[in-house]
Amino acid sequence: MAEEKKIKKVLRVDKQSSSSLSAFVERPTPTDKEVASFERIIGREARNQEIDTNLNEIYTNKLGEFVDVRKMKIRHQQALIVRFFKNILIITLLAAMAYFAYSYFFDNSNDSSALEIKIYAPEKVMAGEEFSYKVEYNNPSKFNLAKLYLEVQYPENFILITSSIAPQNGNYGWSLNDLGAGASGSLMITGKLINKPQSVNIISGRLSYVPLNYSSQFKKEASASTLVEGPGFNVNLEYSNTAFLGQDNSMTLIISDIKENYFGDFNLSFALPDETNAQVVPSTNSKDATSTFVSEKINVTNAGGTSWLVSGLNKDSIRQEIPLSYKIASKLNNPEIRVRLEKKLDDGQSFIFWEYTFKPELVKTDLNLTTEVNGDKNDNSVNFGQTMNYTVKYSNKGDNTFKDLVIMTALTGDFLDFSSIRMTKRGEVRDNMIIWTKNEIPGLAEVKPNQEGEINFSINILAFKESDLGKKLTVTSYSQYGVNNQTAKSGDNKSNTIISRINSDLSLDEQILYFDHNNQPVGSGPLPPKVGELTEFKVYWVVKNNLHELSDARVVYDLPSNVSFDQRSSNDVGSIYYDANTRQVIWNIGRLPVSVYQAKAEFGISITPLETDRNKILVLTSGSSISAVDTETKDTINKKTGPKTTKLEDDDIAGMNNTGRVQ
Repeated sequence: MAEEKKIKKVLRVDKQSSSSLSAFVERPTPTDKEVASFERIIGREARNQEIDTNLNEIYTNKLGEFVDVRKMKIRHQQALIVRFFKNILIITLLAAMAYFAYSYFFDNSNDSSALEIKIYAPEKVMAGEEFSYKVEYNNPSKFNLAKLYLEVQYPENFILITSSIAPQNGNYGWSLNDLGAGASGSLMITGKLINKPQSVNIISGRLSYVPLNYSSQFKKEASASTLVEGPGFNVNLEYSNTAFLGQDNSMTLIISDIKENYFGDFNLSFALPDETNAQVVPSTNSKDATSTFVSEKINVTNAGGTSWLVSGLNKDSIRQEIPLSYKIASKLNNPEIRVRLEKKLDDGQSFIFWEYTFKPELVKTDLNLTTEVNGDKNDNSVNFGQTMNYTVKYSNKGDNTFKDLVIMTALTGDFLDFSSIRMTKRGEVRDNMIIWTKNEIPGLAEVKPNQEGEINFSINILAFKESDLGKKLTVTSYSQYGVNNQTAKSGDNKSNTIISRINSDLSLDEQILYFDHNNQPVGSGPLPPKVGELTEFKVYWVVKNNLHELSDARVVYDLPSNVSFDQRSSNDVGSIYYDANTRQVIWNIGRLPVSVYQAKAEFGISITPLETDRNKILVLTSGSSISAVDTETKDTINKKTGPKTTKLEDDDIAGMNNTGRVQ
């Protein structure tokens, strides 16, 4: 066995120089264990070599010499957060440098097109009122600007009076002085606007200029707008929706609430079809009944054709009614009647500041039939619970006699209370109609030429209930006539039609209490009140509204002379305040949308009776009033509560032992 091992050892270390394939094959193959051991040895050698290399780099200087580690200066590596903030700081500095460079080379002070122009105009003016536009221009650049030319385009109805700089081109062009760097200038333009109420009037301006040492022209523009509120007084036209052919049809122009008249004299004119003429109906006391109408404060004089000059109207004038009439000679399709107020200048220019147009329904008949509701022949507004008073007028304008005349009035509306009809001359009620014949009105048996008459009746509007939501909020009314006891079929026998729109169901509930609804005292002092002693009460208001949005809603409580307001107030909308000059407690609600169907407020009042008040029941309020504008009907709703006294009519607890008489 020992001999075999010796042979193997000799073969493994034999140094034969032969490199033949047979010699290589004869070499023994290493085992897996030997290969793994060999790889570990190689790995250790590689790591040791890498460590030696890194140590050499650490312990040698720039010249490649070993250093003395005992004298080495060790510097710690900066933390990551320090490097992050250092980078942020560098970036910030670079951004700041870029910004300042941009500002220096590219800001407005170096922009030749940086000229600024603005036009200042009043937000609202009255028609004919004198006011001023202000044009401001500014040069924020570092360039001098030359050849400045301002061109202004006025509103169509603007009348120029003067300007702070004289224009060089008509009334709209100005050559302005050169504008240095950082300099500014302005121009005032004074004039007036004569236009229709609620019209928006726009002024625009264009300023052109050339920077020095430049050949290019630059332009800047600006604009502003002004609203014309109205002429300084209210103007209304009352007319009938029906016009009778070949007859004079009446209208009335009403001027009221005269706060100011900036026009002086102005013209009343008509724009009518060719087959139509119109005039101002003269009063009986005028000197010339064909050319002049004289009212209490104003004169209306014919200026030729269908134009009339109105003079003498000022803020001291009271309500003025100018009667008008027009005549249509022949049948027309959709005739248009236009009444206007205008200011005519000496140079021939004319500016309209109020205009109203309507298209009457033409009726060819010799019997004029008109219907009025509460004295109005036109569409109007009514309130829930209100009484509608009707007048039906008939007049024979022809040459023939009408015999056995029948007059009928038709009423249509979901809120009409037919059980409430009251008539001065009783007629027959059939469904939604009231019919009068010679049996009810003997005069209808024969209506001769130039004979006229009228029929009066009334009907109530029902109160609103929550179950009424969805019902139609209008009442339609018209009248018709027939002959020989028969109602006519032709439309020429029909009167004007009136549509009465029902206002929203605004209501105010007012209570004055000593004990609230929970039987808790909200007042103080003796009850009944005593002479010389203070007694306090609480006033409660509840406003309700369901149908239309309201604006300018306001509640007013007039304090009697012996009642005081004691500042204890609260409200969920608007504001409450006391006006010492008028002795009124005022709750300004303002806008009241239908989503706010109920609003509440409360405040305190007090009394200290005098000796002269002994054994008397004192009035705490004569009734509060509420007003608001219905945004649907455009009508102002006014309601008032009933009076309240020291008996405290709404306080059941206080009423058990309170006579209301001062002790």
